[in-house]
Amino acid sequence: MARGKSSHGGGGGGGALLACNRAIDRQNEYEKNVKNLHFRTKQIAEALSPNSKIVEVLNAESDDGANDFLSSTRSRLKAIAEGNAKRMYEIEYFVDAVKEVRTQVQNENQASAGEGEDAAAVAPDYERSIHEAMERIRRERDDDPSRVSPEDHEMSRDVRQALGEKIQKKRSRPSQGGGDDDEDDLEIVRNQTDDVHTLKCPITGMLFEDPVKNKVCHHTYDRAGLAQLLNNRKYTCPVPGCANKGLSLSQVEEDEEMKLKVKRHKVREEADKRKRELEEEDDMEEGEGGGFTVLE
Repeated sequence: MARGKSSHGGGGGGGALLACNRAIDRQNEYEKNVKNLHFRTKQIAEALSPNSKIVEVLNAESDDGANDFLSSTRSRLKAIAEGNAKRMYEIEYFVDAVKEVRTQVQNENQASAGEGEDAAAVAPDYERSIHEAMERIRRERDDDPSRVSPEDHEMSRDVRQALGEKIQKKRSRPSQGGGDDDEDDLEIVRNQTDDVHTLKCPITGMLFEDPVKNKVCHHTYDRAGLAQLLNNRKYTCPVPGCANKGLSLSQVEEDEEMKLKVKRHKVREEADKRKRELEEEDDMEEGEGGGFTVLE
């Protein structure tokens, strides 16, 4: 963010306002980079789940080296997931700080309008303003008892579930008064098999081809199905019971995790089909040979 005079024309104030708007508009881009890293981290975690082929092979070695490798790699994956959660929070702090500074710039531009080019003798330091706002926002959020800690963040839980761990989902951090949070705990056990019904678009009823996830209600639709719904002027989320009545294209983003699930389902279906075909071929060969008696 550049320093500059708060003129209403092409001066520093106008440039600072433009820079603020650009930074705010890129929030989804910042978050997408972290989500892509999380997606890859989760893929590796699933490959190292207790029932995976890789772990089965390593366990067959019965050697301390294999166990040490699994333990250290799983710990590293959980640390990466926690780091991703922290990055998501830092993006939130940054964007909120920029929004505050944007308001400051707008107010200064209005105040200096019509006062001439000498209205601001000292150029504001907007970079410092953003840094100070970020530090204040970070302290406020960290002190908020309802704030979910990075280790309990959705990204951290996702990776621990992918590793096959049983976790307790916390809606918020423990209260300062030491209240009983047991009612908020939910034990989550990873389901290794994707239910085919969860892989189908609630609009088209078909397997997802180009899944997009709603950032408001977190439901997933196929992009083509969503476009069809909006073209018919229907703006309520099609998932039964959902209260989201402002459905729009701006609410959705690519659902990389659902793409992986559908791909995994198709690979599994193809493998099962091939297995059945081989079994049928074996049965046919046995049947053809079963009606003959060899005489010497």
